[in-house]
Amino acid sequence: MGQVRRSRFSRMEKIAAPMFIILAVWAVYSFTQPSSNSTKITYSSAVSLTQSNNLPDFTLPVVGSNGLTGQSVTFSSFRGKVILLEFMESSCSHCEAMAPVLATLNSEYGSNVVLLSVIGPWNGVTAQDAAGFVQKYGVTWTIVYDSSGIVFSNYGVQATPTFFIISREGSISSTFQGEQKHDTLAGAISAAA
Repeated sequence: MGQVRRSRFSRMEKIAAPMFIILAVWAVYSFTQPSSNSTKITYSSAVSLTQSNNLPDFTLPVVGSNGLTGQSVTFSSFRGKVILLEFMESSCSHCEAMAPVLATLNSEYGSNVVLLSVIGPWNGVTAQDAAGFVQKYGVTWTIVYDSSGIVFSNYGVQATPTFFIISREGSISSTFQGEQKHDTLAGAISAAA
């Protein structure tokens, strides 16, 4: 007569093996996610910037509290000034957390430093969404809309918010990714001046 064949794995082992696999997949997934203080952005071609005076120029439309204003800003028009260039998303919680910090910096430095925020089209964000951000946070600095994401790509931005402090000579003095403290950005601005 045929013999009943017993399984080599106990019931506990049969339960533990899939749990181990799920835990391993979760650990790999968690490790590859961006840090908790920035939002990951992906696009087709990122370019690394060097510490040079040849930063990519751009002209983008200005966003006000009611939408596009009909004006545009050309980045190269700020040469000779210290610039705090922010890349952000209007739906990014970390970017929202930075709005009061940027408002304070803008009031402290006034016309001595150009504060310029570039909002990208990620997650379907439109110019009208950007206007909602301007209205919600009472933005007093210049916000422009990068509808194609090309400026993000040209600056190699991988996550929002990303900040570039640009010296009067036109080179990148400091780069920061994610939420930053007021004193960190203020110190970098002072060093660039």
